[in-house]
Amino acid sequence: MSNPRLIQAIRQLGKAIVVYKPLPAPSLFHQSVAKYRFISGGNRSGKSESNIGYDLVTYALGIHKHRTTPPNATIWACADTWPLVGELLWQEKIKGYLPPNQIAHPIIWHNKQDSTPKKISLTNGNVIEFKSFDQGRKAFEGRAIDAIYPDEQCGHDAHAIWTEMQARLEKPDSFLAWSMTPIRPQAWLEEKFNNPPDNYEVFYANLNDNRISRGGYVADSVIDALIAEWPEEVQETRIKGRFASFMGAVYKTFSKQTHVIPRFNIPTSWERYRGIDFGFNNPFVCLWMARDGDNRWYVYDEHYRAQTTLAIHASRIKAISAASSYIATHADHDAQDRAELWEYGVQTTPAKKAVRNGIEAVQRALKIQANGKPRLYIFDNCVNLIRELAAYHYPEGTDLRDPNDDPAKKDDHTVDALRYIIYSTELDAPMILFSDKQEPLKISEDAIPGGALAVSDMESMQEVGKEILSIEDMERDTEIKGLWE
Repeated sequence: MSNPRLIQAIRQLGKAIVVYKPLPAPSLFHQSVAKYRFISGGNRSGKSESNIGYDLVTYALGIHKHRTTPPNATIWACADTWPLVGELLWQEKIKGYLPPNQIAHPIIWHNKQDSTPKKISLTNGNVIEFKSFDQGRKAFEGRAIDAIYPDEQCGHDAHAIWTEMQARLEKPDSFLAWSMTPIRPQAWLEEKFNNPPDNYEVFYANLNDNRISRGGYVADSVIDALIAEWPEEVQETRIKGRFASFMGAVYKTFSKQTHVIPRFNIPTSWERYRGIDFGFNNPFVCLWMARDGDNRWYVYDEHYRAQTTLAIHASRIKAISAASSYIATHADHDAQDRAELWEYGVQTTPAKKAVRNGIEAVQRALKIQANGKPRLYIFDNCVNLIRELAAYHYPEGTDLRDPNDDPAKKDDHTVDALRYIIYSTELDAPMILFSDKQEPLKISEDAIPGGALAVSDMESMQEVGKEILSIEDMERDTEIKGLWE
């Protein structure tokens, strides 16, 4: 090995930092000295790896190539919930980049059993504190912070927490670095992305840049399969990291010309399902669906009626169902209504009700496949479902208030029942919501020659690290390659 200081850096800093090679957008993100940096990326684009893994840890260790870490710095790492703090921020990202020998004291845990940390003190005097957005605004009040590293959007009082985070960055060199796939409707944040104020920079990490054929970390076939599954409505977000369009129709690809067909007799060999959305003042809905051997769905009948007793609804459901057998009847979770329907001879199963995931399941079914056909058809007698699919839309927000994540609660009864059936049945369909993990380099622990080399002088270690990380990629790759040979 021609560079003993590289050996020293690897032993002290760990392999992940030294062999890290950023994709195009993360490379520019690391170089930015803006007070507010954002990297918005598609799924598996490397955005969280670059921000929470590499950028945060190199700053905490005092070896960031483009930022100077002050003595005794306090760094916040933030996610939407405590489980995400533990699973994504700590276990999947920071833990992989932070060498254990740089941790000064036992970790203070928020939940040790779930490996969710609250505070990590480093040997250089810096501290990483972990925050969950669902703690609310007050948890983000208080003292000045040197750096704030959130991952994914805030789903809890977002604008108020954003205001508090800005207030914590009162020091001249303090900053925020935020990675996300913008799937939540947040008009105030979208405006900053579209028209960045002074001292803001936004970088877009495209999933396609992470293809192995382009020097990335994910097999082209895996990326092709993901894109093929995603409906048109979400591709700009999940591939390019662009804000989703939440102001229009939820099901933009729905077309009466494509998806509505004349009735025909359903073959007895096809699977049959029912979906129920309870209501009294609002309509009570039951949909009847069949699935053929090619995984295509057909909505072949509907019951839609308000201000009617469950006894009458049950009678109508049994009349339409006749002697057919059903794999499942997925219903809303109202325990009393489900129990009463059961007494009238209609047995139900609680539906899987995650709204955004369910909407994407329906969008995938509506999407035109490679054979030129969708996977969802609706018989022309289902007039209420056809009407509601066309009208279903997201609400608007204001500059200071986010719209709800979910579509407007109006004329949504048949589309809810449709979502219950498809999502509850296709729950295991391929979908990645928040994971963008890069494939790590496989390097054997015993590949590093010699034993552990202690560096007692922390300032010296930081200088070594900065020197190694400043080596041009090609030269560093050559040095690293020589280390394993």
